[in-house]
Amino acid sequence: MLPLTRQVAALIPPAAAARPLRVAIVGAGILGLCTAWALARRGHAVTVLEAGKLPNPQASSTDEGRIIRHAYGTMEGYAAMMPAGFAAWRALFAETGADRLVPCRAVYALRAESPWEAAVARTQAAAGLGFHRLDAAALDAIPVLNREGLLRAVEVDGSGMLLARPILEDLLALLPRRGVTLRGGAEVAALAPGGVRLAAGERLAADAVIVAAGAWAPRLLPEIAEAAGLRASLQTLAYLEPPEDLAAAWASAPMLLCRLPGHPTGGVYVLPPRAGTRLKIGDYDSSAPGMPDALPDEARRAALLEAGRAAIAGFARHRVLGLRHCLYTMAPEDRFVLRSAGEGAWLASACSGHGFKLAPLMALGLAAALEGAMEPEKLTFWAAGREGEASLRRAEAGS
Repeated sequence: MLPLTRQVAALIPPAAAARPLRVAIVGAGILGLCTAWALARRGHAVTVLEAGKLPNPQASSTDEGRIIRHAYGTMEGYAAMMPAGFAAWRALFAETGADRLVPCRAVYALRAESPWEAAVARTQAAAGLGFHRLDAAALDAIPVLNREGLLRAVEVDGSGMLLARPILEDLLALLPRRGVTLRGGAEVAALAPGGVRLAAGERLAADAVIVAAGAWAPRLLPEIAEAAGLRASLQTLAYLEPPEDLAAAWASAPMLLCRLPGHPTGGVYVLPPRAGTRLKIGDYDSSAPGMPDALPDEARRAALLEAGRAAIAGFARHRVLGLRHCLYTMAPEDRFVLRSAGEGAWLASACSGHGFKLAPLMALGLAAALEGAMEPEKLTFWAAGREGEASLRRAEAGS
């Protein structure tokens, strides 16, 4: 484990901070709630402010299942953080009393050559995890995968599904027992010296304010968000019901990650039904601008379903149960953004689906920075996955 990651992981065993702080967290998505958990277990007085309901059904975090895996493509710095990320999840589940990580195979359906394969082979080997190219017999055992145009398929070990909404509900039940104040319907109008001002006019005093409001964060911290290159992006999701003759195949199917070169969606990721979740597909397109309260247009829905047909065998026989959209904050190179905004304010922004994979670990990193155990610049560097990349460059230069 690299030094900064080791420093953050040292906070996984609960311990009291030397100087408790009053902290206001804006946003009750997965990153906001995990940060409340990380701080409260160290004795800080935390208030979570959410403009909507708790949990907010419109928030991107309020979903059924999310992918977690050690494989991180060419973002090898994040792959190096994943062992600590899994350990942070285990610590959280130990406190909520419910393990919400469902082990599930993950298969990448490759239709073009890319640097992804060599990078994942390296990081899986470094983590002591398997990386398997599937032969024809193994592909025959995945009848739901459309093999048209398939170059090859690769299975990576160390993967699973996080049960997103149950995790939020578990946190909402746990946090008050840890002394956290949860306030739904509490829209924050602005950050103010020494705290925040709510839209209703109330002022809340705090030693530190963490803005973890997703696509709404740039409204509160426009300058720091612009400096970080944040933008809101729309992603479309669909939930499906398989035909009866494929129900058993889906019950044992892996997660499928299907890039479609040249397709406007970039391809789809597919989460099979597990532990009460529905079969789900989502697109990879992060180029479409999104605005809070905006709805996806019909063209995006049609493109997602077209991509589903290219990725899933017999897709036309699947019934669409529902479509929804997610608003993600995207950053250059798809990286986490944890930045000090000065005067006790912090911007905490996940990028795309990273939010669920690494939220508890990122929350512990924020705790380390708020307590002065990690310099803000080092936190930003670490959260962006740069530590592992720098280590890799040093290793390559020395070889």
